[in-house]
Amino acid sequence: MTKVVAKPACARTRALRLLAEKHSNSELVTPCRLLLVLIVSSIMIAGISFSVVPEDFKEGSWNEVINLSQYSYTFNHEMAMKEREYNLEYYERPQHNWKVERRSGLSVDEFFDTYDAKWPVILTDVVTKWPAMNWTKEVFIKKYGKERVVMKAVVGGLQHATGHALPLEVFIDHLNEASFDTWTYLEDELFIVMRPELKKDIGQNEYTEENFFNLFPEVIRPWDCMMLWGTANSRSTLHMDPYNWTGISAVLQGHKKWKLVPPGQDHLLYVDPGVRCGFPLECRKYNSPIDAFDVDTKKYPRFKRLRFLEVDLYPGEMLVIPTGWYHQAFNVEQTLALSLQMMNRNNYLVVLEEIIKGGSLKRKKLPAYFSTLLPPDQVKMFMSLLPKKVLRHGEEVTKEVLDQIKKTKDKQERVKSGLENSEENMSIYV
Repeated sequence: MTKVVAKPACARTRALRLLAEKHSNSELVTPCRLLLVLIVSSIMIAGISFSVVPEDFKEGSWNEVINLSQYSYTFNHEMAMKEREYNLEYYERPQHNWKVERRSGLSVDEFFDTYDAKWPVILTDVVTKWPAMNWTKEVFIKKYGKERVVMKAVVGGLQHATGHALPLEVFIDHLNEASFDTWTYLEDELFIVMRPELKKDIGQNEYTEENFFNLFPEVIRPWDCMMLWGTANSRSTLHMDPYNWTGISAVLQGHKKWKLVPPGQDHLLYVDPGVRCGFPLECRKYNSPIDAFDVDTKKYPRFKRLRFLEVDLYPGEMLVIPTGWYHQAFNVEQTLALSLQMMNRNNYLVVLEEIIKGGSLKRKKLPAYFSTLLPPDQVKMFMSLLPKKVLRHGEEVTKEVLDQIKKTKDKQERVKSGLENSEENMSIYV
């Protein structure tokens, strides 16, 4: 007996197209026969829609209308996994338990149906096409060596990280100086964003083309494309991204190890719920004090019950981390990578809810008809309702950051002119 699989709307459309093609290749179709085929097809599709869909989906479908104006939204990871399971069967893909697949030639439909906001995936045929793959230390030193970058230095473990701003050439000169407990990590959100000639070297791709962050007013829009350049043993914190967005990591050079934590295990990570992200549009910060690559299980005993995936990321590969997943990266060797973010049809409600939690907009400000709008229109409406004081705060934060950049550039000029001592640039290495 043939097993019938419940399909999302786009899949049903494809099924109808295939049915039409099948009949077009058969004998001549008379009007009566065509009418009969249409009636039978409609009955079959209706039967599929209502008879084979599990009870869980009848009561809480992935197409369920969520009204953010009436109650808070919590992403249902269990439902997303059930949707993924049925879509995998439709696409005739095997169900890999606790494995992150490497995919190439992935269709956008399959990406949205089986990975986005559901399960991590490594795309192997996107970053390889970017001109940024040809970036070299020599070019960076020649063109930007005197420009200051934001980085953190660690001596004695991740808990002792300190932030610094220093010339890029100084950072590059010390890239080979590292141990497991002592290392440096360039984490600069603006270095590439402020340099269009570098930004254009990062190619577009169809998987991230739909990005609702582009609908945010510029003064509160999260800066995209963070530059990450670390020595061997450097690493991020164990965290979930701001606004709970979909995270993207693209490796240009080197080798990253990742630990990825599926949703529902926050209670094992000792996260302080009162910390804020400090972005122009305020939100909660989800950072764990645990270093997943050097865990003190006596101090954090609950970590031993944590379930997570481990995966390696190599040059030319891009990792997509779904909303709700805590993660931590470890640079096995000197590694240059880029970090991007995405807000789309599958996670936009999560992001908007995080903004409400941050206090930038009261839920009662949303109109009752909010849920009847299309996703991008919901985002536009949400942004239009933000108080003016929130936008002014965004302008102030942005101006403060840009002013700080200007000050560091002015200081660089004074150093080059011999008006100031540049020894402070080396202080973190002493």
